[in-house]
Amino acid sequence: MKFLNFTDTPAILYGIGKVDPEKGIFHRLPDEVSALVSGDVRGRSKTPAGGRIRFSTNSKNISVRVQTYSNTPDENIPLTGSVGVDIYIGSGVECRYLGNVAPSTYDVTEFEASYDLNCGEHEVVTINLPRNHNLKALYLGVDDDAEIFSPKNYSLDGRICYYGSSITEGGCASRPGNAYASIVSRRLDIDYVNYGFSGSARGEIPMADIISDGNFRIIVMDYDYNAPSVEHLRNTHAPFFKRLREKNPSTPIVMISRPNFEINVPESIERRDIILSTYASAVAQGDKNAYFIDGETLFGERGRECCLVDVVHPGDLGHMKMADRIYPVLKRIIDKENNI
Repeated sequence: MKFLNFTDTPAILYGIGKVDPEKGIFHRLPDEVSALVSGDVRGRSKTPAGGRIRFSTNSKNISVRVQTYSNTPDENIPLTGSVGVDIYIGSGVECRYLGNVAPSTYDVTEFEASYDLNCGEHEVVTINLPRNHNLKALYLGVDDDAEIFSPKNYSLDGRICYYGSSITEGGCASRPGNAYASIVSRRLDIDYVNYGFSGSARGEIPMADIISDGNFRIIVMDYDYNAPSVEHLRNTHAPFFKRLREKNPSTPIVMISRPNFEINVPESIERRDIILSTYASAVAQGDKNAYFIDGETLFGERGRECCLVDVVHPGDLGHMKMADRIYPVLKRIIDKENNI
């Protein structure tokens, strides 16, 4: 088996804004952009959450070797979700999970795993990058007589932008492919960026400008839980939406309120009403591309008590239920654009 740095192959990297493999940099925001936002957002943007490596190969076996700069405990996320990567075969709704690559202890920053591919050579292989820790390098191991090819394109054009909190970023899914943004985009078979910044996405206007310049097909606003107070959300939500609208007059924008509704019902209602007010005002002004998803509905009616890991973050079940609610909304938007 031979190992190749993925940057030396035809594999394509998605969801990452700054790449310098010689320096081991794989950041979600370029330096000139991250300089415009808060230090907390800038710090979190250096992790590759939502980043993906896609390729195809005629190898019958694959190994993935990952190097990170650090590996520290997250009290609510296992190593498979905080520092690990996971691998999928195929595209869209036919996508299937192959396995994960993660260390067994916290003192390890280089780790690998091998799998039998058992797939056709033109099938897409997707590796979802770590959520919590900066990526230093990733190597692909294939059979000595095998090649790595560029992948076929996503079936849908454009990209989705998910802007929000640690939940948006993928906490506390047990592995990166189980984050709701990953699930939804995988089902749609479309590219995306994850601008979820744990504890840091607070409706800052510079971030709205960054998103506005991204030429996204759909924008998802999901930063409710990062607003430190009801008053902060009230002061930022409508201005953030309006700033997005200035440069994106017809881009669908989906607003979501927080999912852990029953933890503090009175405050959850206040927060939801603020977001609903932004939506209602847009509709009243003739905006036909504004959408609202009530966070209280995200976990459904049954099994809600099983959806949270702590009092804030959903586990795998919670992320799946969120995806089950968000996906149909985004699918209807795309179908509407395609006159379906």
